[in-house]
Amino acid sequence: MKKLLVLSMVSLFLLAGCERESSLNVTENNTTQEANLSLAKERLNALIKEGKLVPKFGSALAKTAPGASNARAGVQSSIWSKTADYTYYQSLVQRAINPDDYECGPTEIDGYIPPLIVGWTSSDFFFYNNFGDFAFLEAYFLDNTDGGDSFGTNGQFTNVTNRVFKDLKRFWNIPTDIQIADAHGTIYNNVPLVVAMIKEFFTYGGGPVPDDIALDLALTLQAVFGSPKFHYFNNPLLTFNAFASTAEPAYGLPKKIVMGDGIQQAYADLGYSDVATQAILAHEYGHHVQFAQNVDFGNSPEGTRRTELMADAFAAYFLTHKRGAALNWQRVQEFLGVFYSIGDCAFDNDGHHGTPNQRMKAAEFGYELANQAQKQGQILTSEAFIALFDAELPALVAPDAD
Repeated sequence: MKKLLVLSMVSLFLLAGCERESSLNVTENNTTQEANLSLAKERLNALIKEGKLVPKFGSALAKTAPGASNARAGVQSSIWSKTADYTYYQSLVQRAINPDDYECGPTEIDGYIPPLIVGWTSSDFFFYNNFGDFAFLEAYFLDNTDGGDSFGTNGQFTNVTNRVFKDLKRFWNIPTDIQIADAHGTIYNNVPLVVAMIKEFFTYGGGPVPDDIALDLALTLQAVFGSPKFHYFNNPLLTFNAFASTAEPAYGLPKKIVMGDGIQQAYADLGYSDVATQAILAHEYGHHVQFAQNVDFGNSPEGTRRTELMADAFAAYFLTHKRGAALNWQRVQEFLGVFYSIGDCAFDNDGHHGTPNQRMKAAEFGYELANQAQKQGQILTSEAFIALFDAELPALVAPDAD
């Protein structure tokens, strides 16, 4: 039953299948590969219009308005509205800046992404845009056992992730039954798994997906994302995400944080090393503090900004508190740069996370609270922290021009 939920989310890929002759061999030369990819795209577009291969459920979770409630979309919207940060990290790849009265960049992340897509053809963008999230589908819907995860393409972030996660559980006064899951681009090299997902979650012509159609699509995705343009499954854009989600016991989904290889690698490449892993993980854990305290996530740019800036402040407080990660001032400045670099000015978007300066100010607020507590060594309860943050919020979001 739980696996059926993936249908709604996978539908954002606009998946419609492909014919057997679209299978690609990863050993083919680039010219032949590009030609076959172009043909595959044409066939996929045709089958989309024909409606042959469709998800067993309708609208995509990613496109279901938070708070919507009807018999068919209730569970979908319930999950998606409580899956913090998933769409936001996707939006960083193609965001539009509208400065107005606020200073908004460009930031380091804005400069990091373009080199990753150099040389991409329209077919490359097609497959990335429509089929590029399988790692997160698997991590969110199917990876529901605790332990055994690795973080980083070579496991390079595993130790710091596990250590900080353990410390976070000790730090905040909330239940600790939270699972952490990895997301790797190499999922596309696991053809049997991809085939199983396609066959499990889709129908073809109203019936089961034929074996040859499922295998053909899986092999196509293996060839595309296993190519040099996608760094042989390890292009950071394939796993450029991290998010937190609430539990859905009826469907076997535990409380979870998903950490993609790509988002961690991006910050390592920018020189932040393991500080970024600590900051991102502490931010996502901050959302679980909010879930536990029933913080209203709202359904508006202002509501999302409040919860995201609060999570930044939670993270900064933990990272600098002497009973948390106890980072020194130099490292504090580094992780403040992490938050600054993922700010946005999408003021009319329900996923608005705050401008770079607002995110920096929220982190500084958390740092100052931790700094004031150094002598006492006490840890604020999450309830007390939330009250202090809400009192400070108007100052954090004031226009830069003021």
